[in-house]
Amino acid sequence: MVLELNLSKTVARIATVAAALVACVLLGFIIISDFVTGTLTDRRFTMDRNVLASGTVYFPNSARLHARLARAEMLESARDLDLAETHAARAVYLSPHDYNSRLLLASVLEMKGDRAAAEESLREALALAPNNRKAHWQLANLLLRQGRLNESLEEFHVATRSDRSLLPATLDLLWRASNGDVGTVKTIAGNQSQAKFLLIQFLVKQSRAKEAAEVFTTLDRDERLASAESATFLNSLVAGNHLELAREIWSDVMGSDSALVRKKVFLLWNGGFESDILKGFTQFDWEIEQSKYARVLIDTGTARTGSRSLRIDFAGQNTTVLDGEVKQRILVRAGRRYRLECYVKTQGLTTPEGPRVVISDGSSKWIAASSAVASGSSDWQHLTVDFVAPPGSEGNTLALYVSIKRKPEFSYDDPTRGTIWFDDFKIIEP
Repeated sequence: MVLELNLSKTVARIATVAAALVACVLLGFIIISDFVTGTLTDRRFTMDRNVLASGTVYFPNSARLHARLARAEMLESARDLDLAETHAARAVYLSPHDYNSRLLLASVLEMKGDRAAAEESLREALALAPNNRKAHWQLANLLLRQGRLNESLEEFHVATRSDRSLLPATLDLLWRASNGDVGTVKTIAGNQSQAKFLLIQFLVKQSRAKEAAEVFTTLDRDERLASAESATFLNSLVAGNHLELAREIWSDVMGSDSALVRKKVFLLWNGGFESDILKGFTQFDWEIEQSKYARVLIDTGTARTGSRSLRIDFAGQNTTVLDGEVKQRILVRAGRRYRLECYVKTQGLTTPEGPRVVISDGSSKWIAASSAVASGSSDWQHLTVDFVAPPGSEGNTLALYVSIKRKPEFSYDDPTRGTIWFDDFKIIEP
């Protein structure tokens, strides 16, 4: 079908032009209206509430404008909450399917002290957007402020499950609300490994190291090895002087027998250097660093037993110093007697005085040391160090360090050259 307009008559022409003008005016009004309301409600710009109020006079049916004015009113020091509620409710009326307007109305109602009405508005928002984490978060906080802790847990759980950045704040809120109940914060964290690591960090900050360790042990071993948070946790235990707990957890991650660790059979770990030294997990393993005086490495071609040993190649520098290049933290009992044993091999060692195996405390104070390694070339020789752990309360656990050191006797001595191997370290109680 073809529609034909006969514009031959003057009246018809005038009517057509008039209709076109009206359409253009209406379209222009809509464009201008959208531009003005869009500008007034753009959160990138700060708008005076009087300007926003004027906007609602000219554009009374803009839900966005009423919502913006309600928010602006709430931020005023001399705010009028009744006026804020009026505009928030108007936004809900004009845009009944927008859950954000209902969240806004709930905020105003709670500020006015009408928590029942605020909860109703929040539940209406959730009916429109059941998976919205902001709505669940706001409802959870409202319930918690009403003392309805158990009811708030599910809402917190939904919110934090979709946005893990909310979990630290949630843990803090629930910790205070539950008077430090570990079970409550465990419930919120759930079983996801990332959440468990956040819970572990939180419990450490609350000085609940034992409970943090219990959570840590529920993680899969591969997850613990793969996460940098594991090293952070272990370091925090050591820094907090939870030495035995840290050693037991570390040993479990390394795969050693925890029962033997508790019995203090393994006073020194990886004495034959047969296990790989894992980055981030050197709390009770060898820590190896390089320096300008020597290159330190694990040698897979030379060993007294097994297939590996520790090798030190000296660079031939004047006044050679060895201090922190090789060390391992060990745990001992205060006042107890111990003997450290190891074996050393040399090749072309030239030195005014050879390095020593040293037992020291955290301040690098030497407690005991072996005889100096002799110059020359030799096959494996036995070295021993007898020492007594520093005094303390009976049975107290102390951290000491086994290290290889060279401290020049004078401010200058001749270069140290050649190679040393160490193998088969162990510590016993005579």
